[in-house]
Amino acid sequence: MINPNFIKHQIEINSFTHQELLEIALTHPDAIGENLDLTPKERKLRTLEYWGITHLGSNLFSQMVSDYLHLHYSHLGEATRTLLKSDLVSPIILAKLALKIKIDQGSDLGKNYPLKPEFEQQKILSEMFEALVGAIYLEWDRDFEKTYNWLVNQFIAKVVNQILMDLFVEFVPAADWDANFYPWFGSNHLTCPSKKSTSQSTCIFCS
Repeated sequence: MINPNFIKHQIEINSFTHQELLEIALTHPDAIGENLDLTPKERKLRTLEYWGITHLGSNLFSQMVSDYLHLHYSHLGEATRTLLKSDLVSPIILAKLALKIKIDQGSDLGKNYPLKPEFEQQKILSEMFEALVGAIYLEWDRDFEKTYNWLVNQFIAKVVNQILMDLFVEFVPAADWDANFYPWFGSNHLTCPSKKSTSQSTCIFCS
């Protein structure tokens, strides 16, 4: 059973006029196929609606990530931005974002979801996150800028910062964390970590 109100609270969008868009985004085709109250024609239609809104959200998220990286990280170079984007739009990251807003607790993923291997669960969650992005875009009358600002503030900026911080912590010894790196942190909109900090302590995916 889906819980749109719970998801609205999680994504901090309490006013959602077109509730049916959320219902589409939060009902996986596996769950649609299990619904015996629907006719075969209705199941097919709802499945097509789900994949349509997922495809829309996927394209939007990819474009908005590209726009954000070009606007704020052009100094890193195209190759680095491409690598950052590949991480940001990966099923692993999208699934983590879905779990961060507890989409699994407010959606219907189908009865067999808990039995699926981890990579399939990640794929389902990542696609549902994309469907949610598509639903929000349509709810806001296809307002690209409004959807972009919401995504950046809620997810994109934080994930980019996390990725860059993780790279810094992984490849730069803590003994070398000194004032020489302050300009790098400033240019990348990051806060210089203390020598006691770890990537886990700043992880946006941690509850």
